[in-house]
Amino acid sequence: MSYRPPYQWLADVGSVILVLFVVVAYRFYPQSTPSWSFTLASLLAIAVLVAVSTELYLMLRDYRAGYFYPMRNASLFVLLLSLFGIPAYLIYAWITGLYLGPATLLLVPVFLTLVTRNLFRVRLDGLSLRAKTGFGSPREVALFNVEEVKLEEDKITVESGGQPPIQLLRVFFFPVHWKAIRTRLSTLRGSGLHRPVE
Repeated sequence: MSYRPPYQWLADVGSVILVLFVVVAYRFYPQSTPSWSFTLASLLAIAVLVAVSTELYLMLRDYRAGYFYPMRNASLFVLLLSLFGIPAYLIYAWITGLYLGPATLLLVPVFLTLVTRNLFRVRLDGLSLRAKTGFGSPREVALFNVEEVKLEEDKITVESGGQPPIQLLRVFFFPVHWKAIRTRLSTLRGSGLHRPVE
């Protein structure tokens, strides 16, 4: 279950290319970089922005559907600040005539990709549990592979065969989200998909 959708590949690969371009163009060849390369980089930056916007839209859609639960930590607040702060700053710069420079504008989609990808979150639908609870890759387990769900007052542990358990800590969730996750996972306990643990 390690499938990554195309928009994530585009955002990740495009971000790496943009960073390399900015480093090469401004550090090694500041006077001799052809103008057409900035045009191509701008088109790539737009593509990266569209890709990360697609991911954000899908997160919002899943949140409204009750499948997506952001974790209450620094990654959430940095993302929210970025989503409101960056557009506000760009509008301010445009109104005041502040020249940001092409390097800054090219790296805005890169920054948004970085903060979006590092958002700690849980996605729980009728088929799988996908949790990103650290700076590594998200971990996903199909619900039919769940063997045990341990519900404690401040922690939920989901175990599946041959994989490290997924632990969700109450302190990182808003109360309404914690209640929803706990309710959803508690229904698995009597579903016959795993051995219930008391």
